Amino acid sequence: MAGEKPQKPITDEIATAQKDIDIFAGWLKRLENPDPVLRTEAGGKGLKLYDEVDRDPHAGSVLQTRALALVGKDWEIIPGTSARGAGRPAATSREERIADFVRETLANCNFTQARQELLKAILYGYYAGEVLWRQNNGAVRIGKILGKHPRRFSFSVNRELRLLTPESMIEGEEVPARKFIVFIYGDSDNPYGKGLGQKLWWPVWFKKNGIKFWLVFLEKFGMPTVVGKYPPGTEPEQQQALLDAIDAIQQETGIKIPNDMALDLLEAASRGGSSKTDSYNIMCDYMDAQISKAVLGQTASTEGTPGKLGGEEERGQVRQDILEADADLLDGCLNETLIRWIVDYNFPGVEEYPRIKTHAERKPDLKERSEIDETVTTKIGVPVGKKYFYETYGIPEPEEEEELVEPPARGGMFAERIARKSPRFSPEQEKVEHLVAESIDRAVPAAAGLRHPLKKMIADAGSLEDLRDRIYAAYGTMDPADLRELIARAIYIADLYGRYTAQR
Repeated sequence: MAGEKPQKPITDEIATAQKDIDIFAGWLKRLENPDPVLRTEAGGKGLKLYDEVDRDPHAGSVLQTRALALVGKDWEIIPGTSARGAGRPAATSREERIADFVRETLANCNFTQARQELLKAILYGYYAGEVLWRQNNGAVRIGKILGKHPRRFSFSVNRELRLLTPESMIEGEEVPARKFIVFIYGDSDNPYGKGLGQKLWWPVWFKKNGIKFWLVFLEKFGMPTVVGKYPPGTEPEQQQALLDAIDAIQQETGIKIPNDMALDLLEAASRGGSSKTDSYNIMCDYMDAQISKAVLGQTASTEGTPGKLGGEEERGQVRQDILEADADLLDGCLNETLIRWIVDYNFPGVEEYPRIKTHAERKPDLKERSEIDETVTTKIGVPVGKKYFYETYGIPEPEEEEELVEPPARGGMFAERIARKSPRFSPEQEKVEHLVAESIDRAVPAAAGLRHPLKKMIADAGSLEDLRDRIYAAYGTMDPADLRELIARAIYIADLYGRYTAQR
């Protein structure tokens, strides 16, 4: 209704864990993991069940590929004020010092390994890392970050981490603040997360049991089946001896049997064939493909692309999207925990905290980028600062009095023809030559006249002879022979420019 006073926002959580019938048992002070696979298949193992997924060669490989793709990317610590986003004020000197301290602290511990272990939350749903702090010269730094298996923890009804111990095996013990990093994947409401183990368990289970039957098939039909024959009335002891001889065939090079007994070999070709073997192989390949899709979003990275029927770019983009999302999630976790803890211990009273940023975005095609930059700057004429080029192409900006690599002669087709036509004679002539060539080259593509001091000379000249006189008057201190050569080239350039404008 118009004029009605708006209500105050409700800041308390309404759908609390205590009201969730799936994860709160009522009489316990802990939350239960609602993972349906663990509830039906774990058999008391809990999250250790997903260790079997990680042990699968293919599942473990693609999970490792996904984690290492992120861990291998560069990261930086952005100072507090600057970390708020583009267009914000530049960081102060104090914020720069804080960011440098955080950067140095992380660089001098096992931060890379810690991030790789925290990314195991993708499989288990969550993963914890214990921070071993150390004091050095009055500063609190990180000695090491130890990854801890999630089977050792539970959560309270307030989503607080609890450590399961022999003294408290159900509810767990309270853990100190600023001690454990907990990276939760897939579910912000459920502290146990929603890991890919729920999707990977069944493909791994079916493949493992399929291989078991495959091995039985190979053992049964990979070699001839031995058939023992004995005459009627044979004593049980002799029948057993025949069975022992059949067993010995698989291991011994020679056996002995009575004359009245016989052994025949039943060839495997009559009992099975390659089609059954192919069926097992197809089944295992299918399960591996499902595992790849669940972890990487596509299969081309692991199974290849037979025939290259297309879609490589789309599959690469899917994997890139997953990589960038993983980077944002892990950065968010570290910014809310570890980064803040380091700052609070060493710089009390900070309001704008620095943030970690992992550069997981796809690297630009510098060749394509350079072509665009050339068009923007030389043909369109958009002014661009030098700093942009140094940052875009990763080239360090030269320091003062540093020896520089001499650039090639500036100018396009006109300058190239001049350079081939005759050598340079003096620094002053070289300077004039560059000015003329650059002016013509800029004028022809833009059709907007010369952008150079010589533009006025060419525009005001009544004839080519007049242009020659003006150039001679401006540069009369040059050697006459050099000047005559320069004027000849200037006339040649002016003639080319005249013919170009006439064609327009």
